[in-house]
Amino acid sequence: MTDESACGPAGDNRAPVSTPTTDTSKIMKMFALSALVAAQLIASSDASAADLVLTMNSYGPVQIGMPIAQAHQLLTKLGRKNLPNPKGVAKVGCSYYSVSEELRFMTEDQKIVRIETRESNVVTPSGIRVGASLDRVRRSLGSRIEEVQQQASSDPNNRSIVLVSGDKQFAIRVDGNQAVAEIFAGAEHAIRSAPACS
Repeated sequence: MTDESACGPAGDNRAPVSTPTTDTSKIMKMFALSALVAAQLIASSDASAADLVLTMNSYGPVQIGMPIAQAHQLLTKLGRKNLPNPKGVAKVGCSYYSVSEELRFMTEDQKIVRIETRESNVVTPSGIRVGASLDRVRRSLGSRIEEVQQQASSDPNNRSIVLVSGDKQFAIRVDGNQAVAEIFAGAEHAIRSAPACS
């Protein structure tokens, strides 16, 4: 006597054939479509894997308000080599910690209040980076910006584009070529007044 559930109908000793169900086909199609959409989103992104995101609050993992010694440790973890020792940063008052010619942090009482960068691999959440056109900045940030001539320049093409949100802000410096030359981010008072430090 044979077991029909194992061998199919009586007298049929062939193993049952496994065919994909309609649900399995749908799941496979949805997975393939999801993978395609994800690939397109990655390809169309303004930021590449090597880019570092600059927000009003942070430069990658380095946060506004963070002690400069902690920022030094995080920058080391990011792969920065030969960083200057942060012990030279003034313990009281306003000071600077220069990581390189293209990146420095302004501090107050050894805590970061402003980030200044001219690095080409840094991008804002709006896709703005050094070299972007003034038109691109205006399109990306829209009516939220305040646009002023740079205080230290007599050239009207040297502009500062300021975006404020709460107690934080961006200041994007645009040079005479109408392209982004430098991006500042941080505490509103440290950018708007732009005090000079030692």
